[in-house]
Amino acid sequence: MTADEQQEVRRLIDAHERTLQVCRACAETTRDLAWEVKRGSVPPPDQLAATLAEVERVLAEIGQVEVAIAEMKAALW
Repeated sequence: MTADEQQEVRRLIDAHERTLQVCRACAETTRDLAWEVKRGSVPPPDQLAATLAEVERVLAEIGQVEVAIAEMKAALW
């Protein structure tokens, strides 16, 4: 494996690690929101807007990871 290939593998591993951290944060936010709604309250609109903005950012990052994985698979197979 060349140095460039090793660097690309490290980049993908780092991206996976970040994605897992983001997925955990999303799951925790979803859980917290569900508990809040279950208790009969609703988060303030600005808090929901911030959550939606973060979700959009996360989805964009996941899309980038998916593209990188597809490119890596195409290069290997």
